[in-house]
Amino acid sequence: MLNRYITLICLSISFLACVSCRHNKMPDTPPRAVVRDGVAITLRDQKLTVFRGGKVVKDYKISSSKFGMGSSPGSNRTPLGIHAVTKKVGEGQPSGMVFKGCRPTGEVVKADSGRDPIVTRVIQLAGLESFNRNSHMRRIYIHGTPEERLIGRPASYGCIRMRSKDVLDLYPYVYRGMPVAIESCSQSTYMKAEREHAQSIVVPASVVAKLPSETTLRMAHQPAHGRRMMRPRLARTTVRDGATGRSFALRRTNYANSIQ
Repeated sequence: MLNRYITLICLSISFLACVSCRHNKMPDTPPRAVVRDGVAITLRDQKLTVFRGGKVVKDYKISSSKFGMGSSPGSNRTPLGIHAVTKKVGEGQPSGMVFKGCRPTGEVVKADSGRDPIVTRVIQLAGLESFNRNSHMRRIYIHGTPEERLIGRPASYGCIRMRSKDVLDLYPYVYRGMPVAIESCSQSTYMKAEREHAQSIVVPASVVAKLPSETTLRMAHQPAHGRRMMRPRLARTTVRDGATGRSFALRRTNYANSIQ
């Protein structure tokens, strides 16, 4: 019996080592553009960083998807690319409050209680690029999790998980329209791009105005004349260099090797 338990422990350690190894093999290439006033999520080292004027004001450990990176519906992967905050939910609710459909249920759970709901605060994201424009419909959130022991390594089903105390701390810093860059690189590589004066992302007011205001996007009603139902679409993204004011487009091809 003892040998059996020892074998199980060894297998568990080997599995965790493999997960860690695979996680560390994420590409550490420079980001395509940087956020000087907003949020950067770097998946290689599982960190979320808040920038103001190019300076780090907050820094947290997170958990992204255990299934890797990608934007395919039903993949449970974390999407890369430029996003914007569409909605914040949970103001005034206690730490550990369970949310379903972005609504508080009245149930409060403790950290590492064996449960895995969305808790404490919910920050919903909308993708602003052609390949991640379904992020809002996929319900990609930044949210609290009771599984705090897993923070720091990929463990989610697509969302960005945080410790309850950390998402409570982050919550006042974010606002509707705030740019959120999700990159496969490490925080150090991201900050190097900051120092080298890479292009800075600014989400124009015209794009912010067209962001979804509800927690889910719904299918349009069937027109009387029988045309096909169309999904609501976000405005095409135009991001702006915060230093020069020059607009520029972000290309999917930059992520060709990391999107699965």
